[in-house]
Amino acid sequence: MDCGKFILSGDDKKTLSIVKNTLTSNGHNFMGYLKEPTHLLRCIRTNQPDFLVVEAGNNLKELRSVLEIIDEETLAACIIILERRNDDIIDFLKKSKVLSYITKPVFDEAILQVIDISLINFERVVEYERKVKKLNDTLESRKVVEKAKWILVQKEGYTEEQAYEAIRKKSRDNRITMKEIAEALILTRG
Repeated sequence: MDCGKFILSGDDKKTLSIVKNTLTSNGHNFMGYLKEPTHLLRCIRTNQPDFLVVEAGNNLKELRSVLEIIDEETLAACIIILERRNDDIIDFLKKSKVLSYITKPVFDEAILQVIDISLINFERVVEYERKVKKLNDTLESRKVVEKAKWILVQKEGYTEEQAYEAIRKKSRDNRITMKEIAEALILTRG
């Protein structure tokens, strides 16, 4: 597994020190420590770590809103360290994309395995989101082109094939996408 950049957050300095030493001795790059969850988002957005390790302690309620944003925006893989298994956090994790957890005490091999799996899953989620976005963009482009095509069919008397070819030719001649040509056509004639 490739080594990544990471940030630590939480109150339990002893546990976080063990995690830091384990990760850095295995090639991961420590970027910094933040005690307050509220500063975590700014730090993640600024420094773009590959993952973060958050010791939840008693701040789970305050931390939850920050974790929701990290998950919603797919900012980084996030491993939460808990005192013990918690059904509420398990329910929360069922709905998440980039969050995972480990319980105390944290052992070297266990944290390394959780980090590896978290990074693999994070990469998978990012790739799926990229593919979904590409498919949505393609679908949106097709809808716009279809709408422009029907304008040419209804108002200009083109056949469907002629309308499509006219949009395609204009796109090639002007070296811009068919979607942009279609949007211009809709704006001027629609």
